[in-house]
Amino acid sequence: MPLFETIPVDVEQVRQLARDHWGVEVGECIKASQNHTFLANKGSTERFVVRVTPDPENKRFDCTELEVALLNYLHDNKLPVCAAVKSSVTTSAVVRDGSLIICLFTFATGEPVVFTDWTWMTNREIVVGLGRWLARLHKLTRRFAQEQPVLAARARHWTTLHEGVLAGVEVDERDSKTAADPFYFGVIHGDVNPSNYYWDSTVGMPCMFDWDQLQQSWFLYDLSAPIFGVISLERHGSPIDRSIVPQANSKLYTTWLLEGYESEEGVVAVDRDALQRMVLIRRELYKRFCRKALLELPAEHPMAQFCQFVTDSFDKEEKETLLRPTPSNSDI
Repeated sequence: MPLFETIPVDVEQVRQLARDHWGVEVGECIKASQNHTFLANKGSTERFVVRVTPDPENKRFDCTELEVALLNYLHDNKLPVCAAVKSSVTTSAVVRDGSLIICLFTFATGEPVVFTDWTWMTNREIVVGLGRWLARLHKLTRRFAQEQPVLAARARHWTTLHEGVLAGVEVDERDSKTAADPFYFGVIHGDVNPSNYYWDSTVGMPCMFDWDQLQQSWFLYDLSAPIFGVISLERHGSPIDRSIVPQANSKLYTTWLLEGYESEEGVVAVDRDALQRMVLIRRELYKRFCRKALLELPAEHPMAQFCQFVTDSFDKEEKETLLRPTPSNSDI
């Protein structure tokens, strides 16, 4: 199956379903991929997001039920997320109509993150707040898995996402040993990056959305996503225009992120070596995903430019490594 398979939906059908089940009016489509995401409103003040998932093979319903149940659990426990709203017709937050799965989510609190102003990685308060959010998430998903083990087990294994691009990736023996330990391994967001959260200064944490990559993996793999993003900016520049980003400082960013993470009650000190190994797996994800995507995508696809940038960056790194002289005994 293609990485970017997009099945069209009948927008008028979606509008009518949203009116019938939630009394909201569907507006602009802001994302169309495996899911179709629409802005919606009720009156002039209440904003929502409608997500529509074409599911002709009936493979996505169980994961969607898990996602909705987890989001509402997190929301009930005061973690800033976009909760799912129950249908007034079925009283379920997941509505199935033919081959469509449709959900309504509350709109994110706080303010959008502007990627290219770099504040999300240079403002200590924001980075520490993200670390605190991640720590609370992992504490809550551990508890959720204890309370609802059957539901939590529906989360996809990390090696199966993106059509299994990470299947067979090398995993350090030390990490293989912790993959069965719920203290180290459990349900994570999987894609924590500035495009997937608003910054809510009133609570000093982000409000996270876009849980499409909800998965079972190491908790430290969740931290690797934002860290690798800064490493990439530091080494290769902006994926938007390839300009250098002198503000990118992965060492300082990681220090702040872990400061927030380790400040939460009940969280022990992060194993820095294990975190670095997770960053390497994240790097392998981007490398494999983008190479595979470029074989599928037409040049005009919105993701093609990004995937080309990432692939070019890895190619340059590998070329520089090959050209680097091998140290002699006197250099060691």
